[in-house]
Amino acid sequence: MNFFRLRILNTLLLFLIGIVLGFILKEKFYPAAPPASKPAYSQSYPAPAPAAAPTGQEEDLTDEPYLAPEEDRPRRAKDEPPQAQEDPQPEPAVIEAAEEKPAGRQAVLKGGEAAFFAAPERFEGRDLEMDLQMITARKARPGWRLNLVYTGPAKKIDYLYVDDAELLGDKPDLRIGFVYKVRFYCGKGRADSGNTLAAISPTGAKAEWATGLSAVE
Repeated sequence: MNFFRLRILNTLLLFLIGIVLGFILKEKFYPAAPPASKPAYSQSYPAPAPAAAPTGQEEDLTDEPYLAPEEDRPRRAKDEPPQAQEDPQPEPAVIEAAEEKPAGRQAVLKGGEAAFFAAPERFEGRDLEMDLQMITARKARPGWRLNLVYTGPAKKIDYLYVDDAELLGDKPDLRIGFVYKVRFYCGKGRADSGNTLAAISPTGAKAEWATGLSAVE
């Protein structure tokens, strides 16, 4: 009995010695890794964009428009009504002051042919200037009596008689059917009498039926 007990004790002792040697050899040749330290908490941020490589030439931004911040820009009132556009008014007849106008006389009225021949009485005492075609220039005392014609809408023909005392001289150069710029004083509000010549000059235009003959009779 003692022999068997001794064998068992020896076996257990050897087994324990083997276990202890195994732990010693393991710690010597295979040391345990130290426990990983807990990383400190840090907030993750997106990685910055890589900087562009220098090209050796800077971009010129001097011509780029500057946009002011929204709060610095002038604001237009929402309730502000848009500015109303004024309706264009019809242009009145061109009026120029006469070079030598007696006191009390009005300015020269130009371009009123149609209105004058429709109602000459409305222009009594006015200085007028019109483009008219020459018909005749008849000798009269103390000067000349001119017969001129105006062709209005619908081919309506109106005649005007203008008297001249000294402006045309003895031998005026007036041609039948040629257009003249005639300035005269309407003394009676009529087209057939009471009109005094103030100025006359050729425009260079002429009627289709113009003969080019002298209008002087």
